Amino acid sequence: MIYGIGVDLQTISQLEQVMKRQGENFLRKVFTDRERAYCSRYACPAKHLAARWAVKEAFMKAMGSGLGGKYMFKDLEVVNRSSGQPELVLRGNAEEDRIRLGLHVYISISHSGEYALGQVVLCKA
Repeated sequence: MIYGIGVDLQTISQLEQVMKRQGENFLRKVFTDRERAYCSRYACPAKHLAARWAVKEAFMKAMGSGLGGKYMFKDLEVVNRSSGQPELVLRGNAEEDRIRLGLHVYISISHSGEYALGQVVLCKA
């Protein structure tokens, strides 16, 4: 049974502008060390960071909390399995709520041109 669905579309250039204005402080506040390391391997790190930002927002929407709710950005980490499939690793309140509610988390990421998209589907076990 579906518990929640969230989707977010992020403009890559908008994230690049924030990165230029706020620099490393912004990146450290929002993304884990592993996310930053993964994205920095690419010619356009902002494209991959924007997709991860979108997944984090989509998770918050699927949980019904939105930005500024009870979840911290760094408690939501997008990693890639050995197959390349993205996976959302949860910590803190996000993981506690996932366990309490008996949820499975499924994500999808896409980027094309100027946009990055993140989608989250939460299913009851």
